[in-house]
Amino acid sequence: MLVSDIIRKAELQADESYETSDWIDFINAGLDDMTPVIKLLKSKSGVVVTLSSGNGSVTISSDADLAKAHEFINVFFTPTAGVQEQLKLLPYKDNYSKGWKLTSATIDYQNCGSSSGTSKIDYYQKLQHVSLLTDDLATVAGLPEQYHELVVLFCVARSQAKEEELSDKQDVYSEYLGKKNNMSIDRIWAMEPQNRKFLRKARIAALIGGGS
Repeated sequence: MLVSDIIRKAELQADESYETSDWIDFINAGLDDMTPVIKLLKSKSGVVVTLSSGNGSVTISSDADLAKAHEFINVFFTPTAGVQEQLKLLPYKDNYSKGWKLTSATIDYQNCGSSSGTSKIDYYQKLQHVSLLTDDLATVAGLPEQYHELVVLFCVARSQAKEEELSDKQDVYSEYLGKKNNMSIDRIWAMEPQNRKFLRKARIAALIGGGS
């Protein structure tokens, strides 16, 4: 769905009209709100890691792909003429084990041997902001088509809050949160199969009225 389509639907549902820039701000706020649960898995290979005494680091902002990461999942390291190995995420106070650490700016490699090499990094990517009426939420933002109506609901709730139509806003926002929760369950099921047993229990509890 194009940004123009999102705005048209939101204006009809909210019965409000704003500047295009305001609607785009609403859309981008909605994309930010959905980023933690959408779980868009990406992988970057061939990241150069230079080691000194077994330690090294990669500056996240210096890599255009890694700079889009919301959450880093797995880090693999392949020394020159060596075999790829998955590294363990270390607590920051551990200064002895082999693995990787994450700071606000870097991915740090610790005790990874004497040879430099390359890294493969798996991460969940942020939904990217849109800026033009012709931007498509699937191709520009990265949001799958089946979730585009969620952005419409978010925009309607934001517009009603701006107009202080709080009871209407609460109804629409509650609908948004419910559908966002369903999206979260769908995405966890698809991307984190190790957590499916917990989702099954939650679904069964919801069906019998025991909560979610």
